[in-house]
Amino acid sequence: MSIEKRLQELARLIGLTSYDIKTYIALVENGPLTARDVAIKASIPSSKVYSVLHKLYRLGYVEIDDKRRPELFYAVSPLDVFSRIMQRFTDYVNSTKPLIDSLQLIYESVYKGKVTAQSELLYVVRGLDSTKELIMKSMGYGSLDIATPYIELLDHRILSMVEEVSRNNEVRLLVSQEIIDYIKDLPPRIHIRIRDKLFGGGFVGIGGVVLVIKHGMDYISLYSRQDYITDIAKTYFNYLWNSSEVLQR
Repeated sequence: MSIEKRLQELARLIGLTSYDIKTYIALVENGPLTARDVAIKASIPSSKVYSVLHKLYRLGYVEIDDKRRPELFYAVSPLDVFSRIMQRFTDYVNSTKPLIDSLQLIYESVYKGKVTAQSELLYVVRGLDSTKELIMKSMGYGSLDIATPYIELLDHRILSMVEEVSRNNEVRLLVSQEIIDYIKDLPPRIHIRIRDKLFGGGFVGIGGVVLVIKHGMDYISLYSRQDYITDIAKTYFNYLWNSSEVLQR
């Protein structure tokens, strides 16, 4: 198989077009070229050549000598291009790790009989939606402790689950002053207290522990089902709870 055909296969994986590949090969094989010469050597339309060249420049696969008139375009070393492609793949794969962690948590929750060991001590998840999914998984149907200054973590679905759990289990809810109006109508069986300063949020249930921090407009959450981490979380929650004010209803 020719070099160009092999590179065309790679191009599909990294979002390059056939024009991009032909342009880069023309510069590798012929040395520095003007845009006009690139169009001729690569057999691509002259109306497309500038957009292709500047796309490759932005990706770091081509360099431009704009001090020359007309401009000259140079191919970056294939080894350097390969390194940049590998870095793009690595960055993309790493960016999907929180999604994979979230799916693993769901899998371990659903397929309890098949999972013989937890894959990690802690899972890190980003984003509000992913955080709320973890919260739902952590609550289960047992005693539940919640501390949060974030109203976004107490949406209708989560509050409905909290009410359901509280029918047969003790539920303690610790909130900041700003969100009292949002939760004051919860059933009296849910114990509610107020604390002025809460650094972040926490949910401690039979399904695990979720610790939540809001960073700018994003949420970063830690999740664990390790017993000793649950014990640490409960101990800290009890400290906050005992030094907080009872909500008068």
